[in-house]
Amino acid sequence: MIDSLFLSVGAMKAGTTWLYEQLKDHPDIHFTPEKEIHYFANKVGIENQLNHRDRILKLKAILEKTANGNAKFISQNLEDISWYSEYARESEIDNEWYENLFRFNANKKFCADFSNLYCQMGRDGWDNVRKVAKNIKVIYTLRDPLERLWSHYKFHMKWVNREDDALEAGFEHFKELLDKHFFWVNAEYANNYKLLQQSLTDDELMILYFEDFRERPVDMLNKVQRFLGIEEIAPDESQLNKKVNKTKSFQMPEEWKEYALTKLSNSGALSNKKIFHSSW
Repeated sequence: MIDSLFLSVGAMKAGTTWLYEQLKDHPDIHFTPEKEIHYFANKVGIENQLNHRDRILKLKAILEKTANGNAKFISQNLEDISWYSEYARESEIDNEWYENLFRFNANKKFCADFSNLYCQMGRDGWDNVRKVAKNIKVIYTLRDPLERLWSHYKFHMKWVNREDDALEAGFEHFKELLDKHFFWVNAEYANNYKLLQQSLTDDELMILYFEDFRERPVDMLNKVQRFLGIEEIAPDESQLNKKVNKTKSFQMPEEWKEYALTKLSNSGALSNKKIFHSSW
C-alpha cells in the first residue's frame, strides 16, 4: 500500500503541466516516467487510455530509444526500461499493478500522479483510491472558463494534427466539439467540484487558480508545499514563467465566443460560487 499519494486532478489546460514542471524534481515527491497514469479513472470506465495495446506501444517506444544506444546508454536507462515493462505487463490491470508502478520510490514522502480525468470520478473511484493509499492530497486547478475552453479547443486541434485549421475548421465544427462529452466535461467545474467534495475532506482537497500561478507563482508553489507538508524549496526562477504545451495565438471569433459563453451560462457549469476567481 502507498503511504501518501498526491493527485493533481485537472482541470485540463488550467496549469497542471506547469505545476508538474515546478515539482517534478522536488526531493520529497516521487514521479513515475508517465506523468499521467489515469488508472483510477480507467478503472471506473472513464475513457480507456490504459488499454493493453497503448501500453505496449509505450514500452516499444522506450525499447527503440534504448536499443539505438550503446551498452552504457542502456545501463543508464535500466530503471525506465524496467518501469515500462511493468507498466505494459498485464492485460488486466488492478491495484497491485498500480502500486508496483511506484516501486522505485526511495522513501520520498509522496508518490504523485497527475490526471485530469480524476476530477470526474464519483465515490466508487475515490473509494478505490483509499484502498491503494493511506493518505491522499488532491489539487484541482481552475482557470477563466472561457479562456480555458478556447485553450482546450486549440490544444485538441494540435493533438489531431490540425492546429493550423483551428479557425478554418469552422463554427459548426467548434460547436460539435463542445457538445462531445469528453470535451465538455472539463468545463463542468461545479459538478466536478461537487464530486470531489463528496469524497474528500477539507484537508485533503485544495483549489488553485491558473491566474494566481501567472501572477504569484512563488507564493502558489509555497502554498502547495505547505498543503503537502513537504520542504519548501525555492523554485528555479528561470522556469517560473515558462509556458508549457503552447498553442498558436489564434483569437476566438466573436460568434464562437458568444456561443461558448451562452453554453457555459446555460449549463450551470459555474453555479458554485465557492469556485470563482476575481479576474474572471
